[in-house]
Amino acid sequence: MTIKPNAKYIAFIRKRNFLDIVVRKSNLTLFLNMKKGSLNDAKAVARDVSNVGHWGNGDYEIIIREPSDIGYTLTLIKQSYESN
Repeated sequence: MTIKPNAKYIAFIRKRNFLDIVVRKSNLTLFLNMKKGSLNDAKAVARDVSNVGHWGNGDYEIIIREPSDIGYTLTLIKQSYESN
């Protein structure tokens, strides 16, 4: 895995980007590089951004505001990691 900081986000790369993180004052915004409809998100925390302009790669956005949000989010990141 490679970590590549860019001007607007931090890219996490396996074969290609599987996760992009935008660091903001009040939260971390994550973009999962998965096509719309391919993420198994039982809690529906990921938002479909396939038709919205955004800095990262992929069709899903997750906003982390609290440390308690991280546990479940890791299962979603793992799905993106395994598919990329």
